[in-house]
Amino acid sequence: MDFERLLSRAIETGASDVHLQVDAPPMLRLGNSIRHVEGPPLTEAEMQAFLGSIVPRHLADDLAGSASRGLDFSYAMPSGGRFRCSAFRTRGRFGITMRIIRTSIPSIDVLKLPKVVHDIALSRRGLTLVTGTTGSGKSTTLAAMIDLINENFRTKVITVEDPIEYLHTNKKALVSQIEVGSDTTSFDQALRQALRQDPDVILVGELRDVETLRTALRAADTGHQVFSTVHSANAPQTIERIIAMFPVNEHKLLLAQLANSIEAIISQRLITTRDEKRRPAIEILRGGPVTAKYILDGKISELANYLQMGEAGMQSFDQHILAMHATEEISGTEAMRFASNPEAMAMGLRGIKRTAGIA
Repeated sequence: MDFERLLSRAIETGASDVHLQVDAPPMLRLGNSIRHVEGPPLTEAEMQAFLGSIVPRHLADDLAGSASRGLDFSYAMPSGGRFRCSAFRTRGRFGITMRIIRTSIPSIDVLKLPKVVHDIALSRRGLTLVTGTTGSGKSTTLAAMIDLINENFRTKVITVEDPIEYLHTNKKALVSQIEVGSDTTSFDQALRQALRQDPDVILVGELRDVETLRTALRAADTGHQVFSTVHSANAPQTIERIIAMFPVNEHKLLLAQLANSIEAIISQRLITTRDEKRRPAIEILRGGPVTAKYILDGKISELANYLQMGEAGMQSFDQHILAMHATEEISGTEAMRFASNPEAMAMGLRGIKRTAGIA
């Protein structure tokens, strides 16, 4: 198997992911579908040789051992392509999923994100969380926001990632990118070190544990602009998940820091458009006195109704999905598939048809 040729082809055809697994032919994700690549199934020897050639040095022992845990790392082809890799075992044999990272960082406009995301990125304060399932485009949205800061402000940006995906070059800002595993042992250690390095903006790849959460909240509370991700479906669930991480003896302090530090929660779902591309549907909750009061009063579920009022650019998933359907970017089937409230979505779709004069 000529793996370099396969990966180059994946990039050229606009695939988002490459899937390799023993006893199966290579597969590419194009749009929202998995497509086979013509050729014989991969052998175990081919898979092990390929993984051995791309895994970082600090993970070589994990690959050689019998541990079943997955390995996450980045890989750069000699020809320039970059990938976020997740190697795993299935029935005792290796497989790997490789997410293609485009070399150029797309802008907020190119991604067709709501205009308010531009304002959030340039707010220069608070904690901004980008949430969604794995593969929903969180890293790309964050890269676009960091790049916008890089283009506009003479500032110091530190990113802590596992692994580093998009590579930022210095524009107006000085950007330091730290990779967990090769540059630091953990998110928490890197974040504590970053606070000693005169940062203005900090990006933490993921809030995985209470130590990282505690340090991120303290950073936002002391005037830094902090970005991170959480694996959660929407804004209220994000807040509930973070609160669940609070130790009992620190609950009051951390809750106050969270309530007062949130600048925005941007939640994403990737939807297939009529032209077979994928575009994020976005839910946005903005921070402020009302949001803080809901959090402090424990009325988290009421945030779902509050953000639908549309103040300061806020919107729900269903509002954005309806807007995309109204402009004929997505089908009614896709709108219903990704709706938070299918019954309300069905009514909204019927209303659009009546307005457009469609029987």
